Amino acid sequence: MTDAHRSRLRVTRLPGQGGLRVIGEVDLSTRDVWRGALESATSDGAPGRLELSRLSFIDVRGTDLLVAAAGRRSGPAPLTLARPPLGLRRMLTLLYPTEPVKIVIEELEAS
Repeated sequence: MTDAHRSRLRVTRLPGQGGLRVIGEVDLSTRDVWRGALESATSDGAPGRLELSRLSFIDVRGTDLLVAAAGRRSGPAPLTLARPPLGLRRMLTLLYPTEPVKIVIEELEAS
């Protein structure tokens, strides 16, 4: 992966509350970074929180990876998506209307 591709998607740890902040675009060129972020966010003991207010684009395959990662999450705690972009919310509704996915959408800004 080139630096140009890597710079199109940045993942950083959220201070204090745990979880990850995702900035940029999820597409074919950044898929490995996205996959790694999802593995980190859904691993045992992880807070299971993705802050997505600065996610500017996510393709269908990136959404599919998100849903699959949430489904693999162990225990009853859902994967929380804080302030996801409208495009992602629409894809989740259209592509997975009856999927028993463990995803919670949070609209409020974390303090």
